[in-house]
Amino acid sequence: MTEPLMSIGTFSRASSISIKALRAYHAQGILEPAIVDDETGFRNYHVGQLADAAVVRRLRDLDVPLAAIRDVLAARDPEVTRRVLTEHTARMRSELERAERIVSELSRTEPVHETPARIVQLAPQTVIAVSGVVSGDGFSSFLQQSYAALFARIETLGLRVAGPPAGLYAPEILDDTGEPATAYVPVEDAPTNVGEGLLRLELPAVTVAALTHRGGYDSIGERYEALGAWVAHHARPTGAPVREIYAVGPTETADPADYRTDICWPVELVS
Repeated sequence: MTEPLMSIGTFSRASSISIKALRAYHAQGILEPAIVDDETGFRNYHVGQLADAAVVRRLRDLDVPLAAIRDVLAARDPEVTRRVLTEHTARMRSELERAERIVSELSRTEPVHETPARIVQLAPQTVIAVSGVVSGDGFSSFLQQSYAALFARIETLGLRVAGPPAGLYAPEILDDTGEPATAYVPVEDAPTNVGEGLLRLELPAVTVAALTHRGGYDSIGERYEALGAWVAHHARPTGAPVREIYAVGPTETADPADYRTDICWPVELVS
C-alpha cells in the first residue's frame, strides 16, 4: 500500500514546523520532500516523515546545529544521537560559562585598575610569523595553532625569542566574512627561509597609542573602545596594522583574569 502524501502546508501544520523552515531544511538536505513536482515545484511529504520532523523540531528546540541533526537523521542510531547530544551539551555548558564570565566582567562595580592610554615607541623587530584570514570565533584557534607551529620551528632552528608572542590586525574591519591576521614571535635573528607556511618579517619602528587590557579576550572589546576614543581625541591613525602583544596569556597562566594584553594602535600625534 502506497504511503499517503501530505502537501507542505498540511505537513507544516501536522509537524508544527513552518513552511519557511521546511524549505530551509530542504535546502540543507534535512527533511527532504518525498516528491517535488517538476513543473510547479510543490513539495509533498510522506506521512512517515512526521517522525523525522518531530526529531528535527526537538533538536532545534535545543539549538543543535543543522549539520548535527543531519547526522542523527542519516544514522538513525541511538548511539549517534547520544553522542551528538553529549557534544552539544558540552558546547552549551562552555557557552554558558563564557556568558557568565562576560556578565560578571560587565557587572563589576569596583573600579578596574587599567593602564591609561599612553604613547609608546616600538623598536624594529625581526619576527617569524603565520598569516591567514580569520572570522568570528576563529581567532583563538588560529592563534593557538600558529604559536604552536612558530615555537616548534624556533626550537628546531635554535633561535632566541626576543619578546612575547603578538599579532597584527587590519586597522579597519571591512566586512564579516573574515579579516587578515598575522601571529608572530619576535626573535633575535632568523634565516631567510624559516620553513614552509612561515614568514620572516622585519617590523619597522612605530609610534603607537597603547592600552593594556587585563583579563580574558572576551572583554577586550571594551579596551578597543577606550583606545579608539583616545586616538580620536589626541592622535591620527596611520593606517598601519594594529598590534596585540600577549604579555601574559594561556601559556603563562590558566586563569583568564590574569591575562595581560597590550593593544598598540599606530598613530601620528596631533599638535
